Amino acid sequence: MEIVILTIGIILTVVVAFFYNDYLNRKRIQEMIIQRFGGKPEYKDYDFDDIKILWKELKDERCKGDIDDITWNDLNMNDVFARINMCCSSIGEQYLYKSLRNTNFNSEKLNNLEEKIRYLDKNKNTRIDVQKKLLYIGKRNNNYHVVTFLKCLDSFKLNRCWIYYFLQIMLLIVLVLAVVFRNNYAYLFLGIVFFINISVYALMKNKYEINMDLMVAVQSVLQVSKEFTQKEETIFSEFKEYTGTINKLTHSMALINGRYQRQYTADFVELGAMYLTGAFLFDFIVYNRVIIQLEEKLTDILALLNLLGEIDMAISIASFRNSVPLYCLPEFCKENKIYYQELYNPLLDNPICNDFNLNTNCIITGSNASGKSTFIKAIAINGILAMNIHTCTAKSARISKAEIYTSMAIRDDLLAGDSYFVKEVKSLQRIIDIIEQDRFVVAIIDEILRGTNTKERVAASVAILRYLENKNCIVIVASHDIELIDLLKNSKYDNYYFCEKSENREILFDYKIHKGVCKQNNAIKLLDLFGYPSAIVKEANKYSSIL
Repeated sequence: MEIVILTIGIILTVVVAFFYNDYLNRKRIQEMIIQRFGGKPEYKDYDFDDIKILWKELKDERCKGDIDDITWNDLNMNDVFARINMCCSSIGEQYLYKSLRNTNFNSEKLNNLEEKIRYLDKNKNTRIDVQKKLLYIGKRNNNYHVVTFLKCLDSFKLNRCWIYYFLQIMLLIVLVLAVVFRNNYAYLFLGIVFFINISVYALMKNKYEINMDLMVAVQSVLQVSKEFTQKEETIFSEFKEYTGTINKLTHSMALINGRYQRQYTADFVELGAMYLTGAFLFDFIVYNRVIIQLEEKLTDILALLNLLGEIDMAISIASFRNSVPLYCLPEFCKENKIYYQELYNPLLDNPICNDFNLNTNCIITGSNASGKSTFIKAIAINGILAMNIHTCTAKSARISKAEIYTSMAIRDDLLAGDSYFVKEVKSLQRIIDIIEQDRFVVAIIDEILRGTNTKERVAASVAILRYLENKNCIVIVASHDIELIDLLKNSKYDNYYFCEKSENREILFDYKIHKGVCKQNNAIKLLDLFGYPSAIVKEANKYSSIL
């Protein structure tokens, strides 16, 4: 009797410990979710080759105005992605990346996204529940390759599936014969067929299991989608359109994935049973059947991936808005203009805000480190954020929808044999080619043609800017070349500048934009402040007065 009581006590203790540990784990996850929302994401190294898979695999659906690699890198958009990203799933991260790179402006789509952002921001309990479910999908490495798997399903089929059907039928026939005749020949024949089948199962199991990791990832997508179909909130109504597809596939996949997961159990009886039933090659046959079902419902599954990604992204955007000092929803106008009130670069922790109102081209001059590059990046980044995630880091924004191209952080390409200047010429040429197609472009250029001598740089720059002034574009140029201002005096280029002031042998920057032209230079002052030998500073000033 004492042994029975002790056994019951041990079992109860284990059960209580299991449920208590599960409770602590769920509590820890909820606290983590609550703590992270509205905060700045922790720095981490992202594998962007994995994150960009969704964008690359769906390239046939991309618009002409996608952010190109040069613009993306010029604007440090990987860092912008990391600053926004609070996604709980790999699909959310991929969808956020895809959305940031795709400028296919669609007001209806933006309004739909805004509805999700606002609802998830205001309804904390729903948001937390959604995030918990998205964490079930998670960010395991295989999950990032789900789209590749789905787009290439035919290559994941097991070849010559008829052999598995044949061997399965043979085993069933000899099993019946062995039961009916019950003689040594029947048992021998059964043993031979069983050995052949179990050998085939063991040989093919490794290939099958590699693919099953991806199948498990697809099942997690379908399982979470199924749970979202059961929610009554409007933001989940789109999931209900795919209820039939979800129910059909989750049943088939649960069966095969359940058997796959059992191989990791420590129960030897379970493992033995798995291999015994494996002789019927049931797993391979069901696997191929599921692949065929996935092919038939591919369009629906890709739609579900996008819906899940959008929900996850919407939470990230809501969190981002709560983490920045100032944000607004952009207004889009028909006329070609750029208007921002208290605009700033979202990558800065302590930004200086600027107002900017432009309906033509402009040249921004200013001394070194005065804020020109940071400001023009802020204009471009916020244009992208406005059209793609309906958010601007400003007090207010009124802009026209446009394609955004930059030519800023030029580097030599030694492998291609391109010098700095050649790379710069190619970068500008691609912008001109796009503008020639009469697609409205905001072109942002930092230090135009800096890779050549002053005389030819200024001459070529003026020619390019004159050519663009009557095109369907807004050109914003940051430059040290004051000569451009005089040569473009009667053109459609407004003038702005950033400047600094010297105080107690220090150069102080206010990082505020001003109307007009900057006549100051500070390069030689900086040499002095950074401790260069006085002889160098004196000689530099002498030559500066001559040139």
